[in-house]
Amino acid sequence: MQRSAVQVLADLIDQHPELPSASVMIHRPWKGTPSELQLVLEMSAGFEQWRAAIGIAPENTDLYLYAGDSWISARTVHKGIDIRIAVHGIALTTEQANAPRDTKGVAA
Repeated sequence: MQRSAVQVLADLIDQHPELPSASVMIHRPWKGTPSELQLVLEMSAGFEQWRAAIGIAPENTDLYLYAGDSWISARTVHKGIDIRIAVHGIALTTEQANAPRDTKGVAA
């Protein structure tokens, strides 16, 4: 139900008015499934503010490197709504980009 995702977003904004703006997408991937709330931030500091407000642990954050781009993403279920947050264009040193990673995180 789209309204539930919208209500969760409105509640988060009411509870945390200091949160930076984000590009928001709410959609239901398949008929009969709950809506998802996706937030894309412009800066990593904004990502961290949203991550903390939603209650996503730092170790549940993933770094992705692909075709010259890097981004951080995290996902959780908050009040029954699947929420994903992301920020693209993360600046990494060569050492950080080449550091070994496991499936739970990054050595950056």
